[in-house]
Amino acid sequence: MHRPLQNARNPAQLIHNSLGKPTQRGAIQEAAQHLLWNMRRALFPFSILLLLLVAITGCSSLNKSTSSQVAIDPAYGSNVRILKDAWNWDAGFHYAHQGDNIALIQLDNKEPVHLIRLEQTGAYPEVYPLFPLTRNPFKALDLGGAVACTAGGAVLLASQKPKSAVFAAFAGAVANGLGVLTKPKKVYKRSYDFDGLEPIPIGNPSNPNLHIEGFHMRIPEGKHSWHYFQNMDRYHDDRVEFISASDESIQIEYSNLDEELNEVLIAQGFQPEPQEGMFQRGEAIEITGELIGVREHRVQNIVRYELETAWWLYNAFGIAGDTAHMTTSSNWALYNFSNPGFDRELISEAVVHSMFQSLASEAFIGKLNRIENLESEWTKDWYPIALSASAEPAGRISSALQSVVTVEASDGHGSGCIVSADGYIVTNYHVIADGADAYPIHFQNGEKRTARVVRYHPVHDLALLKVDTTDLVPFHLNMSETINVGEAAYALGTPYDIDLGASVTKGIISGKRKDASRTLIQTDVSISPGNSGGALIDENGTLIGIINEKVLGMGVDGIGFAIPTNVIPDALKIEFNR
Repeated sequence: MHRPLQNARNPAQLIHNSLGKPTQRGAIQEAAQHLLWNMRRALFPFSILLLLLVAITGCSSLNKSTSSQVAIDPAYGSNVRILKDAWNWDAGFHYAHQGDNIALIQLDNKEPVHLIRLEQTGAYPEVYPLFPLTRNPFKALDLGGAVACTAGGAVLLASQKPKSAVFAAFAGAVANGLGVLTKPKKVYKRSYDFDGLEPIPIGNPSNPNLHIEGFHMRIPEGKHSWHYFQNMDRYHDDRVEFISASDESIQIEYSNLDEELNEVLIAQGFQPEPQEGMFQRGEAIEITGELIGVREHRVQNIVRYELETAWWLYNAFGIAGDTAHMTTSSNWALYNFSNPGFDRELISEAVVHSMFQSLASEAFIGKLNRIENLESEWTKDWYPIALSASAEPAGRISSALQSVVTVEASDGHGSGCIVSADGYIVTNYHVIADGADAYPIHFQNGEKRTARVVRYHPVHDLALLKVDTTDLVPFHLNMSETINVGEAAYALGTPYDIDLGASVTKGIISGKRKDASRTLIQTDVSISPGNSGGALIDENGTLIGIINEKVLGMGVDGIGFAIPTNVIPDALKIEFNR
C-alpha cells in the first residue's frame, strides 16, 4: 500500500487528492503566511498613526475658544474703546475693556452670541452682536479620524491583531464620529472690522442754551410689544415669528431720564456747566420729551428696543407748538430672563439719540436760535380789570385775618388773599393747576362760597379768582419795589389742614432774590403745605407778598419765598385804584 511522503517541517503541507497525488495547497498557505508577516511589518507605522488618531479623538469639541482680532477703521479717528461682554459674581454682567482701536479677544465658541461695545468721547456708543457662523475646522479632522480608525480597525481585525488594538481602533472611530456630531459645529471668525462711531452734535455758542424741562413715559395700552425672530437673517428680512403686546399702559411723569439728557447737553456745549446756587440756571430754550411706544425685538437671547418718542418746545403757558415724532433703535443687549422689565441703559442711550434727531427735525428748524417770549401771546386777549383795594392797612394782625381765605382743590387745598370788596381773590397758579373752572372758598367767618377762575399766569405762579359778592374786606397793598430786609413779617393762611384756617406764623424778611425773570422775597416765616397763595404781611397788616414755595430737605429750615405784591398788576393785568 502506497504511503504519501511527509514534510519533516509541517506534515500537513502535503495532502493527497482523490487520485492519491500530492496537491499545491500547502505551498499557497505558506505564501499567504509570508504575505501576512510582511503586512504586519508594514502596518506597524500605520498602527502608531491609528493610536495617535484615537488619542485625538473628538478634537473638534475641544475647540472651545477663538482668538479674534477686532479692529476699527483708522479713517474714523482714534481712541475708540473696545469692550466685550463679561460676567462674574461680583459685578454680574458688564463690559470689560479689551483695548483701543485694535484688540485681540477670546470668544467662547460654545456661547451662541458675544457682544462687542465700542465707545468714544463725543460719539454715540455702538454694540455689535457676534455669532459663531464659521464651520469648525476640526470637524474635518474628526471625520477623517472616524474613517481612518474604521479602516484601520478592519485591517487589524483581518490581521488577527490583539482584540485590545481592534477595540481601540473602533472606539476611536466611534468617538471621532461623535465629535463630528457634537458642538461647537460653528465657531467665531478670526477677525472683525468695524467702522467708526457716529459723532454727537456740538452746540453753537451763539445760540441760546438748551435745557430738557422733563421727559415723561406715557405708553398707552398695546404700544409696548414684543417681536420674536428666529435668527438675525430673519430679523433683517423682518420675518417675525410672532408678536405679543401689553394690555396695560405705563404712565411715569417726569422720569429722571431728563437728568441724563441734560448731562449730555452740557458735555456737548448746548448748556453751560451748572453753577452753585438755587437761582443760577439762567434763561434757556426748554424742551420736553415723551416716550410713547416701545417695540422689543428679540433674536435668540439678545434684545433691541425700537422707541417711539415725541419732542416739543416747552412753555409754561401750555401754548401748543410743533411736535417732532421720532423712531429710534437702541443698541443690542443680552436679554435678562430673570428681570423682564425695561433695560434702563438701552432706553437712555436711545433717548439721547432720539433727542438730537429731533433737534435737527423740521419741527425745530429756526426755533433754536432765539428764546420766544410767549407772554404777549398768552395775555393778548386779556382786558385790564379795575379793582379797589383797601385804602388803609388793617392795623392789627388779627384784623388782617378776615382778608385771607382757604381755596379747596381736588388734590388738596391752598390759601388766597382778598384784593377787592367785590370778590376778587389772588392765589398761586399751582393751587388751581388741576384745571377746574370753579373752586370752593372757605372764609374766616365759616362761610363757604364758590369762585370761578378769571385768569392765571404760570410763569409768575399767580391766579385770579372771583366770588359773586360785594361785602368782602380786602388787603391794603404795598406796591413798593423796596424790600426791607430784617423787618418782621407774618404768614397768614391755612397750613396742612382746612380746619387750621386763618393761622398766623411770625418771622422776618430774610432777603430779596432773583430767579431768572422773577423777583422773590425770602423769609424765615414757618410755611407748611396749604400756605401756598396765602398772605405775607408786615406788622401793620399790609400785604407785601403772596407765599408760594418753601425749600425742603434734611437740615433745611426757615427758607421760604413769596411773590412781591407789586408783581400782581403786571402779571394779571389789574389796575388798582388809589
